[in-house]
Amino acid sequence: MEGRIITSQKEGITLTARLMAHYRAQESKLENPLIIDPFAKLLAGDLSTYLKNHIRVSKMDYPIVRSYYIENRLLEQWCRSHKKSQIVLLGSGLDTRAYRFQPLRENHHIIFEIDQEGVNNYKKRIMTPFKPLCKLKRISSNLNSFEWIKALKKEDYNLNIPTFWILEGLLYYLRKETVRALLTEISRISTLNSQIFADMCIPIYAEVKVGPFSKYFKWGLDKNKIPEFFKNSQWNVSCKWADTYDRGRDVGQKGLIFIVGTKMTDKQ
Repeated sequence: MEGRIITSQKEGITLTARLMAHYRAQESKLENPLIIDPFAKLLAGDLSTYLKNHIRVSKMDYPIVRSYYIENRLLEQWCRSHKKSQIVLLGSGLDTRAYRFQPLRENHHIIFEIDQEGVNNYKKRIMTPFKPLCKLKRISSNLNSFEWIKALKKEDYNLNIPTFWILEGLLYYLRKETVRALLTEISRISTLNSQIFADMCIPIYAEVKVGPFSKYFKWGLDKNKIPEFFKNSQWNVSCKWADTYDRGRDVGQKGLIFIVGTKMTDKQ
């Protein structure tokens, strides 16, 4: 759950971004991992002191299950069925798909990673020796300001090419009004049949504020209200409980929701 809140002094990188990399690194060492990320340990850095004092966050299955779902149920098919496409990781954190997700080698894809300047600078430095599997552009911006949309257009974003928007661990950290505007803006610059993934929590998760991550959640939405919320921004979505796809892992009981959909029309 990649929030923008907890930060470390390591080059301005968010601690939560490093924790997500840590979880992928730990997963990669398992006998039957859902995800293998050869770059995760390098990006996570040394978190031993922090994790020793925060045992509760030393392991977390939800982000691993979420990434597995995105990659194996959505992104693999997307890459193979589109001769040319754009993939936007909004709030990309220390994601490494551009370097490790093999279906990106098929056809022609460009990945846009959008996050804060500190995150991008740190990641650029660490990943410089490695070559991405497809064209990769990084954009540094505050996600609340929507200035990144202008930057996106300057960085070869094509209004006429289908786009897969990945809003992974993001929406519940932004204010509801900001999310409404965000969904409208990305719909406005997306061609017909562009795709979206997002995840959402139920309202009680944001209200009780329990745990090191959910205490920063700003809002939640009942599962049955999600399709209408997205429809107002021209996204036709379906949603299922995350634990439907838990792969035998602990992702909570009916509290987190996977949302998948497509752009409904060419114009608003």
